[in-house]
Amino acid sequence: MDRKKCMPIFRIIDQLIESSDPLRAEYLRGYRRGTEAQVFGVSDALIEEHHMLIDYSFCGSGDSYIDSYARGYHDGFEGLTPESPSLPSKSSKSLNIASIV
Repeated sequence: MDRKKCMPIFRIIDQLIESSDPLRAEYLRGYRRGTEAQVFGVSDALIEEHHMLIDYSFCGSGDSYIDSYARGYHDGFEGLTPESPSLPSKSSKSLNIASIV
């Protein structure tokens, strides 16, 4: 997927961020960033941060906002369907952006 094809997806995610509660917004910010990393790659300058976020997505950091962001990053990087806001973290239902991704 190239940058031009990603822009509509990123716009949808940005709109969802604006209308979400703070914890959900962090998940979606991470999802967007993880999708960018999957599509465009992880630069050498950010590889350490990439590994840290992937680690936090599994074992947690102790901060619910960082953990939510990290889960979103992981899901976006792996190309997974975003979590539904009403389901626990490891469950997912299709959202509008999932059909585009």
